[in-house]
Amino acid sequence: AQEPTPRIGVYAYMLSKITGAKLVLEVHADYLELGLTPFQRRIAEYLLKRCNLVRAVSWKIAEDIKRLGVKNVVMIPSIYVKTDTFKPLKNHSSRKPLILSVGRLVKQKNFPLLLYAFKKVEEEIPEAELLIHGRGPQEKEIIHLARKLELKNLKLITDWLSEEELVHLYNDAALLAITSRYEGGPRVAFEAGACHTPFVSTRVGILAEVAQHGQHGFFAENVKEFSEKIITIIQDSELRERMGENFRRLIVEEFEWSKAIKRYAECYLNYFHK
Repeated sequence: AQEPTPRIGVYAYMLSKITGAKLVLEVHADYLELGLTPFQRRIAEYLLKRCNLVRAVSWKIAEDIKRLGVKNVVMIPSIYVKTDTFKPLKNHSSRKPLILSVGRLVKQKNFPLLLYAFKKVEEEIPEAELLIHGRGPQEKEIIHLARKLELKNLKLITDWLSEEELVHLYNDAALLAITSRYEGGPRVAFEAGACHTPFVSTRVGILAEVAQHGQHGFFAENVKEFSEKIITIIQDSELRERMGENFRRLIVEEFEWSKAIKRYAECYLNYFHK
């Protein structure tokens, strides 16, 4: 089952006790320290310690789980990219100064950091645009803060987009911005990267473990760092192109759909056939 939570993990645990099946739980984001209430954390620890196997999607998550005293932990990334679909369609020299953010509109994504950084970007590059695609409970708060900051070039898309539309969106962008407090991937960074779109991101998820600062994108932690790195990328199309090419190469080698699925399946098969 995915996630050791009361909503999912508890039922998986009960079912394993009733049927005698092995219990396997997966932790898909770095929420054990920051994203759970004390009650939820106790439930998670109880369930994880009773698993036959726990899958973590990054090395940091795996280490966090092991510190709880959990023994059977395996790290398998949850990134599977269709590189024949998510691919570059447009050179960076023809892209607009568009900052793209894709994700649920929730507190975890820390959108205020992005909006405050974009305010500084607008002051330096008036033609810069910020497009946020997603939906969620923080929509009103995002709109309110954007009005308070008097952001001129912010667009919010809450409609569902097809895969094809998302590919074109990634190809329109100069960069993908990620301001999350915790993540497992994030998957969108790798989809964008397969389209030659570099990132400016907090150090979260498997992205922070496999991508190189300055080679595939930039990591940043505060408003000043985010605004400076975004401005640097927007103003240098050759840098964006080079980062995008490097990132796609990494994704094709390590996270291409069929390779990643095969690795996922083989890991489970090898464990349970011991």
